[in-house]
Amino acid sequence: MAIAKINELKGETYLTSTFTKAAGIGFIVLSALRLTPIINATGKWLLYVSIAALFLILSDLLEFIIEGIVEKKGVNLNKARKLLRSIFLASAVIVIIVLPNLKIDIPVKQVNALSDAITLVSLGIAITLIGFKTERVQISSFNNTNTINNEVREFINSIEGKKIIDERISELSLQNAKQL
Repeated sequence: MAIAKINELKGETYLTSTFTKAAGIGFIVLSALRLTPIINATGKWLLYVSIAALFLILSDLLEFIIEGIVEKKGVNLNKARKLLRSIFLASAVIVIIVLPNLKIDIPVKQVNALSDAITLVSLGIAITLIGFKTERVQISSFNNTNTINNEVREFINSIEGKKIIDERISELSLQNAKQL
């Protein structure tokens, strides 16, 4: 049963990460096409893309926060994480599909200001999140190294560990004596 649950979570993560990677690649392609006459991206459309990107980044941020809570408190928040992820991913898709088809009258200056602000907030959150994720990985790696060092130290100080070390020292002493 536990293995089935782990596989289910891996499947969810795979689907989410695949969608996020595809969306990221899509944004990169759109940015390259924006520099060419192939695409005619209006300010409003770019605003909608920025809002969708913000939803994806917020999804990642909340997932990071929930993972931290799970690590520290040991509570099961899989349902909350799954629900929040679904809400944010659906919101990103809805923003790109629905908003461009609504008649929203916003002055160009305000559209550009909103688009810039949302893009900068998204970029700030993404860069900050990279730093926090890196820090979490480093702390986890440090803790794993300390755990391994403590386990080795405990083994060396155990009766069995001392016996193995003494046997190895005896073997090396015999080899040295034979070489002399």
